[in-house]
Amino acid sequence: MTRHCRAALFSRVAFTLVELLVVIAIIGILVALLLPAIQSARESARRTQCTNNLKQLSLACHQYELAHGKLPDMYFEATSGERAPQARGTLFFFLLPYLEQSAIYDTSTAGPWQPGFQDIIARVPLAGGGFQAPAARPLPAFLCPSDSTGPDTGLWPIWPPLPGQIGDWAFGNYAANYQVFANAAAGESGSGIRHYKYQRTILNLSKIMDGTSNTIFFGERFRVCRPIGSYYASLWAHGAWNMPYMPHFAYGNPQGTKGYRAHSGIVGVVGPDSLFQTVPQESSQCNPMMTQSIHPGVMLAGMGDGSVRSISADVSGTAWWYSVTPNEGEVLGSDLQ
Repeated sequence: MTRHCRAALFSRVAFTLVELLVVIAIIGILVALLLPAIQSARESARRTQCTNNLKQLSLACHQYELAHGKLPDMYFEATSGERAPQARGTLFFFLLPYLEQSAIYDTSTAGPWQPGFQDIIARVPLAGGGFQAPAARPLPAFLCPSDSTGPDTGLWPIWPPLPGQIGDWAFGNYAANYQVFANAAAGESGSGIRHYKYQRTILNLSKIMDGTSNTIFFGERFRVCRPIGSYYASLWAHGAWNMPYMPHFAYGNPQGTKGYRAHSGIVGVVGPDSLFQTVPQESSQCNPMMTQSIHPGVMLAGMGDGSVRSISADVSGTAWWYSVTPNEGEVLGSDLQ
């Protein structure tokens, strides 16, 4: 092969700069076309996981009622003068045995506050040394992967710096309906531990006169809310001593005319105005006393019968409130049926 032929062969193999730029442009276009589809597929998978979490929470309430004859309390802490102590914690703590988390619940009797009884902040010894409270356990069943406002690992230590302490207050993305799991009709009390008595429900499934399929048990909530000048978090094990950190919504009277403010720097939101928020995850308008839409355009709600509804952001506030109250005798509108 002559020198001229070899040079011609090599010149045909190489790409010109224009050809290279065209290839890069084509690849960029393909990536731009595929990226939304990939993101949509990921969000669909995350939404499916959240739907399953909410379904399991509602069904766990059914199992709890079969075992105890009533629905779980929003929060329970024995007051002085009451009968023998019993488990202290939130609704989500009481549901652990019915969510395949019996080990966490059963081993939470180490005290030091009420040894021998389950306690949400018991210092449970770990095999490798140190201790961890149930409240410091980040559980996938309580977390929505579509929320990026806080890490899965949690917020801050449960106690002041304490040697051997492992884990932080764990986040929770699912809020319980105060109208169902507390005694909302009893009013409120702002004086000390007596307030906790208002966190105990008087309902079982048969007493939900509006129908379990028409009543919301659980809604979604951001892990972290940052209203202007403040910072609040939704913690699945946090009790009623500071209400904005307890995972709940509809904190007020069943008539929807008065939001409660006991043990809360932010007044509860009830009535049509309590419709879930559709704000960005880092919005300064986020209200920790309300639920939020984590998925585009909808909020997932766990209903009392174990079903899960995707409630559109276009639903009316009135229809929303009708679905929140269990015994007010309202008829749901077509936008929620």
